[in-house]
This record gives sequence, structure tokens and C-alpha cells, in this order.
Amino acid sequence: MTITPRLVAKYRIPGVHRISTGGGRLDPSTPLPRLRLGDPDSLRVYELGREPELLAEFPRPSTRWRDAGHWVAPDLSFAVFEGETSYVAVDRDGNRMWQHPYCTWPASWSGHVGFAMAGPYRETQTLLRLPSGAVDKALFVALDTAGDVLARSVLPCGGNAGLAWGSEGYLTGVHVDDRRAGTAHYPASLVCGRIVLKERTTAQAGQPALCGRDRVDTNPSGTGEMSVDERGLDVRWHRLPSHEVAAVLPLSDFPAPGTGDCSVHDRPWISYGGGYVDADTALVTLHNSYDEARVFVFGRDAWEEHSHWLADPATGDLHGRIEYPMRDVGFVWPLGDGTWLTTEWDTLHRWSVQEGER
Repeated sequence: MTITPRLVAKYRIPGVHRISTGGGRLDPSTPLPRLRLGDPDSLRVYELGREPELLAEFPRPSTRWRDAGHWVAPDLSFAVFEGETSYVAVDRDGNRMWQHPYCTWPASWSGHVGFAMAGPYRETQTLLRLPSGAVDKALFVALDTAGDVLARSVLPCGGNAGLAWGSEGYLTGVHVDDRRAGTAHYPASLVCGRIVLKERTTAQAGQPALCGRDRVDTNPSGTGEMSVDERGLDVRWHRLPSHEVAAVLPLSDFPAPGTGDCSVHDRPWISYGGGYVDADTALVTLHNSYDEARVFVFGRDAWEEHSHWLADPATGDLHGRIEYPMRDVGFVWPLGDGTWLTTEWDTLHRWSVQEGER
């Protein structure tokens, strides 16, 4: 069926031409979600309550910096930017607090930064991922607020290693995504700045790891994960930490292209956009690439590049397509609290499901 969402809030962000192309990143872990927006001159942090509130602004360093990475300390006292040769931390006035070089930079490598609250006075420690020089190793360094190195951790896990955090700012694990070896999770803790790994958890016997899949989102309780096939053929929901498959929604379960609720597409596939609206509802995105001649034949007025659908992560059952009051809504951020955000130029729309439509 077609689902008509309820508009919960509308946030217009000043000074932004288009949010989806302005380096927008969402942090739903705080009591009110926070939006980080990067532009050529600064990084701004907004809190999304009834109205968008500017919480902090950090001037970008004056030298050349990559667009890929920026991270903000939990207390909003400083931000870390990913440069061409180093990480650099700046305060709200743009003063450089410290700078740490990468040493080497493989072409396929990208940065990762985490923040830990440590010690009796809850000081902020910054953990930087650096190139390890080995495909089966991950290197992290822990810095204090002055940028001095507290510890170096060489971890026996390759791939795209990232840090997982608890609600109180404590390190809880290291998550590794590797297209060849699949996905693995290591429960972990931080001891004097050093990452201490526990026994690896991975897919159970007979259950395939996430090889050839893109991880989309983790549910609000941290007990489930959503992934999509890299060819867009299905979406799966997994139990954590085993990654056992709980439910599957194949592309063939959607209406045939050009018919019913799929009448806006002619050649769709399942994209990596989407995630958990809440513990019991997932949002799935269909994408349809643009080809002028093909779209002209299909009918320009009928064709859309994206569509959003609600599904049950426990069973894989499809609830229906979301029909917005505006055309071709693409970018989407599920918040895990029963709502999700979409973008329209300089405005964010926050939606929820109306009673009786789930």
C-alpha cells in the first residue's frame, strides 16, 4: 500500500544551498539529533529540536584539506579535520590545538577519529586511525587534549576498522568491514589510551559473513544490523553479534517496475540509503539511475530516481511505499526514534508514520 507520512518538523538551515551536497552528517546518539555541516570555510553543528539551533562553529584550517573527514568532540570544544597529510584539531576560534601526520597514505585509505571520555575528570582523549603499512593490521594512536601521544595500538584486524562507543563515551568494540573477508566485531575496552581487544565475534557456522554487501545501519538497541547486496538485489537484517540472517527482502518482492507502487521506476535496484526508523520498522530505498533516452520513453512525468519503502526487519515483509507531498525525495536519514529526515535544498523535513499505516 501507499503510506502517507506525517510531517513532524521542518528545519531550514541558513547559508546552505543544498544540504545533501554540503558535507552533511547526522549524529542521532545525542538526546536531540545533531547535524554537522561542512563548507569551504567552516564546520557547523546544529541541534534539531523544534527549531535548528547552532551549537558550535569551527573555522577550517587555512591550508588544503580533504573534504572527506571531520569530527567534533562530544563537548563541542574542538573539531578534527582530515587534511592531505595530517589530522589537525582546531577550537571554535580556529586556533590549532595540535596536528598529527599520517606518515604514509595508501590510495584506498581514509581517516577515522573517535573520542573517549577517560579519567576521574572525564578528560577527552582522541583516537586517530593511521595507515598501518600492513593489510592485516590496524593502527590507532590515542592523544590527550594537547596532542601528545598517550599510546599506540596495533590491532590484528585489517579492512576498514572502526570504533564503536557506548552511550557514556566508553569504547565498546572495534568493527571491521572487509569485502573479501567479511565483517567481524571485537569487543574492546580502552586502558590508559591503549585498545584492548577481546575474542573476535563473527558469523556463526553456516551463516555467510557480509562479503559482497554494504552495511547500512544498526538498530537502536545494537542487537541487529541491516545490509544490502552490492548489486542491489536484496536487503537483509542480521542478529548481532553473530550476523546470523534474521530476514531477507529480495528485489523481486517489490511490485514489478512500472506497475502499482513501483510505477515511478523502470529499472530499480536496492540502494544503501535507509536504515532503522525504530526497532520494529526499517526504511529501504530503491534507486533508478538516469538515462535520458530511456526515461523519455518511460515518461518523464512518471519517472523518479528514488523511492522509500517501509519494511519489517523481523520478517522482511514489505509494508508499502512512502508517498511524500513533494517529488523525488532522495537523501534520507532514519533516526531510530520513529522518525526520519529527508532533504530539500536548504531544508530538512522530519517525518513519522501515521497511526494505522505501519
